[in-house]
Amino acid sequence: SRLMSVPTAIADLEPPPPGGDILLGRCPAMQEVYKAIGRVAQQDVTVLLTGESGTGKELVARAIYQHSNRAHKTFLAINCAAIPESLLESELFGHEKGAFTGAERRRIGKFEQASGGTIFLDEVGEMSPLTQAKILRLIQEQSFERVGGSETIHTDVRLIAATNANLAQLVEEGRFRKDLYFRLNVFAIHLPPLREREGDLELLVEHYVRRFGQELGKPVREVEPEAWKILRAYSWPGNVRELQSVLKQAILRMSGSVLLATCLPEPLRKGNNFRTTSSESELFWDKFVGERLAAGTENLYAECLERMEREVILRVLKHTEGNQVQAARILGITRGSLRNKIRALGITISRSVESEDDTEPSQTS
Repeated sequence: SRLMSVPTAIADLEPPPPGGDILLGRCPAMQEVYKAIGRVAQQDVTVLLTGESGTGKELVARAIYQHSNRAHKTFLAINCAAIPESLLESELFGHEKGAFTGAERRRIGKFEQASGGTIFLDEVGEMSPLTQAKILRLIQEQSFERVGGSETIHTDVRLIAATNANLAQLVEEGRFRKDLYFRLNVFAIHLPPLREREGDLELLVEHYVRRFGQELGKPVREVEPEAWKILRAYSWPGNVRELQSVLKQAILRMSGSVLLATCLPEPLRKGNNFRTTSSESELFWDKFVGERLAAGTENLYAECLERMEREVILRVLKHTEGNQVQAARILGITRGSLRNKIRALGITISRSVESEDDTEPSQTS
């Protein structure tokens, strides 16, 4: 399969629409996804896509469609969770005039519109028992009746379903039909969460920074190391969709051509600074103590206290952006004491910040 010979992207197989997404990834788990797409694309069977929200299930559905024998026909995507339960049946199967209040004319449903093509049903775990029953019949017989109608409509559609729920568990709880689950689960593809895709974050960031920079008219020359550190430390619970949102926000905040850590959303910076600093702190103290022991020190306790005092003062000064009055207040010491410690510990303040209480410029060197 040509698809299987392209390990990092499916972009060159068919150009994405303007502003459209492409499937990217080099990690072993994504390689398995590509292989699965290649195996099933031209097999006219139902496919079930599983994975957390934001992992790219619709992209995989479109890739299957684009490399199937139905690629020249219609592809329609419907999110079952986004349509009220009372309207979903009509959306999928259509309705006759007068079928319910407000049904002033006949409506052709998605399964009729897409005859010959492919339907992608996302969040199938949200379907009502009635809709589940009609979907089951559609898969088995390729036929249905519109809401409020008696005429049997015949169609010819391939169904690709997706869910971020555990359908097997829903079956055990009696919330999802077992027979429908088996019909949907003919060929399953699981999409890994971003946090498990080792090495793919860099590829995705570079792609979306380039894309969003062009779309927003703000080309990005590079991503600074501190920003990379924060991006790599974050767990990305919203997966690729969250990554896209974060990068777009960051580019909108940029004032130059470098994406700085300060451009990233504040919750991301705060959460990751804590984790990153903690990890670096452990490494620092392990190295510092090891070096002092190797040097044969006989005053390690005092040396550690002095070094810790320096680190605490540096951290607070960074927090106050160099404002010594605010830093002294946070530390619980006088400004004079803080100045003395700054001199004694050889601390350099790189930025001068004045406040209403700080009439003298902060010390710089």
